[in-house]
Amino acid sequence: MACETAQETLLYVESYILLTTLLIAFLTVFGSWRRRSHSLKLKYSIWASYLLSTCLINYTMGLMRSATFRIELFSVWATFLIIFLGSADCISTYSLEDSESRKRYNLEVFVLYFWLGLLIGVHTHEPKFMIPLYLLYFLSLRRTGGRAEALELASKSYGLVRNTKLVADFMEVESNKEGNDADPTCMKGYKYLVKGEKKAKVKVQAPHYHMQFETTDDHNKVITIDMIWQCEGRLLSSTGDPDGRLKDICLSYALYRLLCRRFAKYSFPESSQDKTWKFVRNGLLSKEGDHERAFRVIELELGFLYDLFYTKYPVLFAKGLPLLRNFEFIIVIIGCWVAVPALTNYQHRDSDVHLMTTGGHNLDALLTGVVLVAILFMEIVQFFVVNFSDWAKVQWLCYYVKKPLIRNKCMEIIIRVICHRKLLKPWDRKLSQYSLLESFSHNPSILLYNRWTTPYIGKPRNGLKRSAHVKLPMGLKKAIIHSLKTNGQRLTNGVASLQRNGVENELSWACRLETQTHVIMVWHIATSLCELNLSSQVIVTGEQVKQQRESEDFIVATKLSKYCAYLVAFAPRLLPDHPYITEFIFDHVIVEAREKLKGCDKSICQKMFNLYKGDRKKRIFEKMLTLGKEDGNQEIIEKGAVLAKDLLEKIQDNGQRWKILAELWAEMMLFVAPSDDETAHAEHLAMGGEFVTHLWALLSHAGILERDSA
Repeated sequence: MACETAQETLLYVESYILLTTLLIAFLTVFGSWRRRSHSLKLKYSIWASYLLSTCLINYTMGLMRSATFRIELFSVWATFLIIFLGSADCISTYSLEDSESRKRYNLEVFVLYFWLGLLIGVHTHEPKFMIPLYLLYFLSLRRTGGRAEALELASKSYGLVRNTKLVADFMEVESNKEGNDADPTCMKGYKYLVKGEKKAKVKVQAPHYHMQFETTDDHNKVITIDMIWQCEGRLLSSTGDPDGRLKDICLSYALYRLLCRRFAKYSFPESSQDKTWKFVRNGLLSKEGDHERAFRVIELELGFLYDLFYTKYPVLFAKGLPLLRNFEFIIVIIGCWVAVPALTNYQHRDSDVHLMTTGGHNLDALLTGVVLVAILFMEIVQFFVVNFSDWAKVQWLCYYVKKPLIRNKCMEIIIRVICHRKLLKPWDRKLSQYSLLESFSHNPSILLYNRWTTPYIGKPRNGLKRSAHVKLPMGLKKAIIHSLKTNGQRLTNGVASLQRNGVENELSWACRLETQTHVIMVWHIATSLCELNLSSQVIVTGEQVKQQRESEDFIVATKLSKYCAYLVAFAPRLLPDHPYITEFIFDHVIVEAREKLKGCDKSICQKMFNLYKGDRKKRIFEKMLTLGKEDGNQEIIEKGAVLAKDLLEKIQDNGQRWKILAELWAEMMLFVAPSDDETAHAEHLAMGGEFVTHLWALLSHAGILERDSA
């Protein structure tokens, strides 16, 4: 009976080890894709793996410790599990709160090592196991210690403020220098730090107690962005790097370091300088079609920012290339190769409890082999992901600039191969969408959200039903950059575009409402009605309607309208108004829509079979037009109908109407982008990223930190 109980305990231990192994392997592989995915399934799967891994490891080690029998492989399995826990380089935390609770993680790891020490002492008596076990023990210390360092580095209350102060002080000193000779086309005069300050001597100077580089010679050890552009090597020349993509990798990294100051709450002293605006206007956007380059640079910059908060890459590359990490990879490969014959010939001691498969194979040895394969798989995946990451590219390029001795043809080929390989995209380049007139009647499922489930999962508000994501149109980026070039540093919520198009007197009232949430929702409703009008026109031929729908202005206006409505409904912290006020207003707009459009929502049959979709849209359009004819309109839903009526009656030409709407939405998108809530942007990076975050970063580097209060 005791033997059966022991075998059952052993089976539980092996099951939990296998489950934990699979969960952490999933974290390692799919955590790399997390940054660019909006998939809720992937998000919750990674969350479950992240949360359950530590719990399962604790429980499994408890089972091993409380077992009444001894198996020498217990200590090996326990060491493997802790190595697994710290080995996921691509995900150090799931949320920002995890970085601030780094002390809890350190305590959890301490408890795990306490259990591991007991297991090694109790279950290991063979001398041949002791040396490999202690090697694995120190390897696990390295891995879990690296994760602890990553949590500390990303902590906004501790590591981030300390590591960013040198950059902040350096930019403070540089901003006091004359910048009249600055040339953004060749980055002359732009002393944006890239790498090298770790090895330079730094002193603190009164009275401001700024951190400064001590001597000119030490200053030369530091790589700044102007040095990248002035490098005379063939790799970074106009022939070796004709489109400037290699130099832009370093530029993205330098901008990421500058952006970190916003999260550490340091000032942007260079924002008041003219050369900061010129950097964007005459540098990033100097040529026609440079909107693609600008967003590529910002996209890569936000990839670095994501890695800072959610991965171990900043720790791995803190002192240069991760040579020690690569050495560990070689040791793991050799160790797995050596372990194969030992597992093949493994024999239990007579006193051991053991399990056998139906084929006569030793289950303990088989489980150990599976774990070894999983470790090997993780190491191989991470070796390529780490060594071909953007962090590695920056490091190689800085070595190339700093050390002329490596500027030979062989090294240039190696660096070019590394820099031109893109294993992962920082962002999936999709735009979230929401349409009020399509989703106002939506109610959360009673089966999923009820009094029994609400304590565990939050119940969505009524009317919150996302439309399908759309691929970010190229014309949309072009329209926004055109608006930025046209308006300069003066941001307006659409009034300037109305002035340019000569319709300020007729339509500008809709830009001067009580809050920006009012403005967005009124223009969104009006844009949606103009879209419905285009579908319901009888006079215009089908071919003309198709041409209008495929026009760039139509795409820009409708996609940005639905994206801004999505921000109101799902991401109010990224908008200018107080988040709760935005939520409160939105909830009441849903109530208004249900009252005013009663009878236009889907019936049960229509919901089940998606019938009469066009008929429903026609009823909504006709009902809204009647609202637009009423006097004394105060509600947002009615104001939207009035604005739609003005657009349709006062601007007869369809093409002109969509041009006005496209320019207004592009302008409004820039207007809402500046924000002081950096945390909200960082949180959304973990959920796939938001387009407005790209604009927020771009405007920050242009010196536009806030909108005009007027």
